[in-house]
Amino acid sequence: PRPKPEMLLQLPALLPALLLRPTPAPSRAAPPCAAAAADWSRLVEGAPREANLAALEELSAAGAASLWKSAKVSPRPVSLGELSRTTKIPEAALDPTATEYSLQDIQDTFVKVVVGCTVGAVAWAAGSDALGLDAGLRFTGTYLLAGVPIGILAIGSTAPGILFLPIEAFKKATADEEARRGALQRVCKHEASHLLCAYVLGLPVREVAVSDGQPQVVVYDEELAQQPGVFVSADQISSLAVVAVSGLIAEASAYGKALGANADLKLLNEILLRCQPPIPAGKQQELSRMTARPSPMSDSPPIA
Repeated sequence: PRPKPEMLLQLPALLPALLLRPTPAPSRAAPPCAAAAADWSRLVEGAPREANLAALEELSAAGAASLWKSAKVSPRPVSLGELSRTTKIPEAALDPTATEYSLQDIQDTFVKVVVGCTVGAVAWAAGSDALGLDAGLRFTGTYLLAGVPIGILAIGSTAPGILFLPIEAFKKATADEEARRGALQRVCKHEASHLLCAYVLGLPVREVAVSDGQPQVVVYDEELAQQPGVFVSADQISSLAVVAVSGLIAEASAYGKALGANADLKLLNEILLRCQPPIPAGKQQELSRMTARPSPMSDSPPIA
């Protein structure tokens, strides 16, 4: 049987992934008979948002979903330094553009390519001349080898991610069971953070889908915010932004850097651009940092 959402929230292994650390909401427990009557089966994956939202509200009123909508966001300007101090995550780890490969790795690889292509071009020119090969073939091979670093530089300047696709594909194909399990656990922690933050902020989750063996949390409000012609009201922005960046913070907290945040940041940018009234560019950056800041939250007035 499908595990209940409330059961997922109690898993100790997932709690460190929480971006927001909500305090328990004031007691809303109903009499035991009411809690026993709470029906989790009313939550249906993929059902209309209103139906699942009503079911969660009923479960919360019955005391069976005490963490539902138990957190509130307290917006205020936050610097990168304060964000690093409050999350205890180094500033470098909060870089949303981080990749599995450092700048030093990229530089070392490029130097090796340049040296290798230079040696290869010289060896081809000398060897083809010694063998008496056609001059056109000799010059073509030499120039092709010499042009490889130029091509890499051109691709790296426009779409650097393409350069690592062959490396990542090779690593994925040759990874052992332990490495695959570690990569899957990383994705699970990332998605668990989205799930938990959406839950405590009162944003119903449409489904937890599995694609290519990896989970993906789908939130109704995020889907709606991406529909053509749809705008996002200012009072929704903070909660949606928290859910969007929570995966990045969970990864950075657990592993020292976030590798799966590009899609989340693209979504966050789209949500911010759809806000009505519009948010100035400087305020958008402040909001992104604010949503990553852990703070005491409950149904009581939020603490800034």
